[in-house]
Amino acid sequence: MNKKISLGVTISLLLLAVAIAVSGTMMMAMRHFSVLVSDVGQRQAMYDYIDEIDSAARQHYTIDEEKLRAALAKGYISGLDDAYAEYLSTDVYQEIQSKAAGNRTGFGLKITVNNNQVTITSVDDNSPAALAGIKKGAVVTKLQDEAVNGTSFATLEGALGSQEKVLLTVEDAGQSNTIELTANTYSVVSAYGEMLQDAIGYIRVDEFNALTALQFKNAYNKLMQEGAAYIVFDLRNNAGGQLSAVTEMLDYLLPRGPYVSCKKKGETTVLKATDSYEVTVPTATLVNGNTVGEAELFAAVLQDFKKTSVVGTSTQGKAVMQEYFSMASDKGAVRLSTGTFYCIQSGENWQNTGVYPNKTADLSYELQSRFDLITKEEDTQLQAAITLLKNSHYVSLNNATASGAVTTTSAQVTTTASQKK
Repeated sequence: MNKKISLGVTISLLLLAVAIAVSGTMMMAMRHFSVLVSDVGQRQAMYDYIDEIDSAARQHYTIDEEKLRAALAKGYISGLDDAYAEYLSTDVYQEIQSKAAGNRTGFGLKITVNNNQVTITSVDDNSPAALAGIKKGAVVTKLQDEAVNGTSFATLEGALGSQEKVLLTVEDAGQSNTIELTANTYSVVSAYGEMLQDAIGYIRVDEFNALTALQFKNAYNKLMQEGAAYIVFDLRNNAGGQLSAVTEMLDYLLPRGPYVSCKKKGETTVLKATDSYEVTVPTATLVNGNTVGEAELFAAVLQDFKKTSVVGTSTQGKAVMQEYFSMASDKGAVRLSTGTFYCIQSGENWQNTGVYPNKTADLSYELQSRFDLITKEEDTQLQAAITLLKNSHYVSLNNATASGAVTTTSAQVTTTASQKK
């Protein structure tokens, strides 16, 4: 039986619904207001506390306001219980911004002590040292007219880090040259590749800055054009850098779709690959205890998707997203951890534990002490990665032949189609 509802009852129900909605909105507003009031109260209590200390101190000290302001900022950051948070002075923040853009200012060379000789371990492309013809492995024998060796290493290192001009005497291949260098700003090459024997492509990534992704793609594509059958990504001693650089590189190597989530306070952000290309050959990724942050993200995600075999030793264990917040008062900044990364496939992350290698391989203490000078043949971790790639490919081909199909997929080393579905 159908019953008609009177107009009065209908109006009453509508008014009741409106009242419930208004009541709910008011409750939410009251809760927000209560939180806001509590927050304002806590801030005021903190300001009052600092004011008490400030009032007492000013009676007995002459205050260096700039120094005090920086100390207050550092003290506040240290109270956040975040090992990665940091206050950055104006000069430090400007230097970080310059590095993030892929720029350096200086002479462009690094040195170490090797058998009591000061040896050049690396020379940045485009740097004053490179333009002057200085090579990796050369030995610095003099600074100005003073002889240098292991005992005077600190003096030379200080001069390279602070002076505008230096006069160096450098010995290389039996020849000695005296060269004057003038510090300058140049763009660094942070990702570069070379073809090794047996169609092994090798790409070294030193850091992640604004130029890294393009340099990485260029190196990768060049190796593919040269016929690379395998690729080794070397992220050892990579301290991370710009998140945008590593996400652009992962976008190029992964199939389309989500690959990592970042859990922030009250929200979760998902990063997705959108590029039409993905890696087409078996790969291995070299890591060690000095592989940090964004470099760990690169290794962890590729490992999670079985796009690479991680080789070396466990990474440092930093799975947090960090952001910079500039300060208008002094042009400095604070760096805060704003989220934690989780792999999409496994749902796990590497915070505090590090990324575990599929194949553990160590470098001896002696090789670690001269890491930048060892040859590819001496590099036991690189050789372990090469052996793993070759063996994985060989096993998978044999398995495929036995089953009547040809594939290049192994448990951890995967060859995929060149186009994303």
